Amino acid sequence: MKKNKYLLILLGIVLIGVFLRFYSLGQVPGSLNWDEVSWGYNAYSISETGKDEYGKTLPLSFKAFGDYKQPMYVYLDSVFVKIMDLNSVSVRITSAVFGSLSIILVYFMVREIFSRRNYKEKLALLTALFFAISPWSIQFSRVAYEANVGLFFIILGVFLFFKGLNNGKIKYLFASVIPFALAGFTYHSLKVFTPVFFVFLLIYAFRFINIKKKILGLLLIFYVLINLVWVLDYRTTSRGRSVTFFLQPTAVLNSSILDLSHDVENKDFLGQVIHNRRVVYINKYVENYLLHFDSSYLFTRGDNPRHHAPGVGILYLVSLPFILLGIYFLIRNRITESLVIFGWLLLAPVASAMTIDPPNASRSLIFLPTWDIFFAAGYVLAEQIISKKYLTYFRIFFILILLLNFIYFTHQYFVHTNTRTQQDWQFGYKEAVEFASGIEKPKKVFFASDVEEGYIFYLFYDKYSPSEYIKEGGSERRKSKCYAIGNSYFGNCLDQIRVGDIYITTNKSEANFEKKKVKDIKYKDNSTAVTIYEAI
Repeated sequence: MKKNKYLLILLGIVLIGVFLRFYSLGQVPGSLNWDEVSWGYNAYSISETGKDEYGKTLPLSFKAFGDYKQPMYVYLDSVFVKIMDLNSVSVRITSAVFGSLSIILVYFMVREIFSRRNYKEKLALLTALFFAISPWSIQFSRVAYEANVGLFFIILGVFLFFKGLNNGKIKYLFASVIPFALAGFTYHSLKVFTPVFFVFLLIYAFRFINIKKKILGLLLIFYVLINLVWVLDYRTTSRGRSVTFFLQPTAVLNSSILDLSHDVENKDFLGQVIHNRRVVYINKYVENYLLHFDSSYLFTRGDNPRHHAPGVGILYLVSLPFILLGIYFLIRNRITESLVIFGWLLLAPVASAMTIDPPNASRSLIFLPTWDIFFAAGYVLAEQIISKKYLTYFRIFFILILLLNFIYFTHQYFVHTNTRTQQDWQFGYKEAVEFASGIEKPKKVFFASDVEEGYIFYLFYDKYSPSEYIKEGGSERRKSKCYAIGNSYFGNCLDQIRVGDIYITTNKSEANFEKKKVKDIKYKDNSTAVTIYEAI
């Protein structure tokens, strides 16, 4: 009877989470960003031709804008695009589905990890609830973020790993290797986090569960073999390498170079050690790492406007005291399995800390389940230490405070995402393409270079035939100075504009030819997103 009760509660939690992830999915956020459009068109191309926008057959990395995106999201999304056609919902639905499935998985994962504790059901249900209504999870489940799918695979891997440990069944341990490996084919930062975390889990299993070295060795070999494909293909890590501060040393080392020159001149040995580039890099990494635990980033301001609702952080402010209580609870009771949660927490920023713009909610999304587990553990402890006389009042107070946080977040997200963050979502590009599609020859349409990655928006919203596009040379033509897709031109094409032609720009660059304004596409605040001109 109790089991049915828990499953009914879980069902209610999942339904709430599904609603929050699917409600107005194509309308909030109100426009697709360039990564979403890229995912969508490549999924469309794969579903129609089996090739990407460059004409590569079933690639293991998608070149896109030169960042070589991981393949998992495209292949998963190609199924939905095939069924639903190419549109904003079919592009985002993959993330929404996996974000919803993660709620269920979080419940079973937590219950499996803490299977020996009498509060496992309460802890698992609370964690699932906090995950279901989490601003961080909702934000990333409603946009085509591959990190969200990667998080699903990590949670699945941890669940299977602990199921194997708890039941003594080796098949579950080996099964866990597969989602851990798939995570590396989903998102760049997981190529760093997952191997380190997997080794950590093996050490935990050996030290505290006494799993035989032979089994652990076979698991490690199996994991390495599955991951050889991306390890040997440098392109699959190009995006990750391009955003690390190690490969962009100027910004990091500028001041230390000047200091080092001064130290050498003055024969200051200690200064030469402190300002050595290796020490500077270490300091930068530590600084970046610690930024991920910054309370203002987590609870009030977030980072990139595309990663959080306006005016809120990525975690509920009400969760802060409970997270601290939860950490205390798990440490105080010396719960062995909580070492995995602490290890997960401390390893989560290892990849994101290498980048040039930390903290980043996308690269550190892998953090999320740990915060929700601490939140839930803190609530469990609070109920234990509060007198039964006041427990009902406490529960009512907690529900009210959480509800206020939740209502504020949902208002900010569902109402103000489309009024205050339009500039961050390439608003106006869709409308520009729709206008361009209505222009017939002999007139031509020219997209200015400030309409960033305008070609992919044109392909997406025009639903340009992938087979035709590949036949015409595909995206390899982007290397050209000026290239055409249908009746529209991209690149540096100003010298080809003639009287009567249409010019589309965000007004960030000057076009030195006579023209008259045809139309302004405006943001909600009445400022101009895109302007359409006619050459005269």
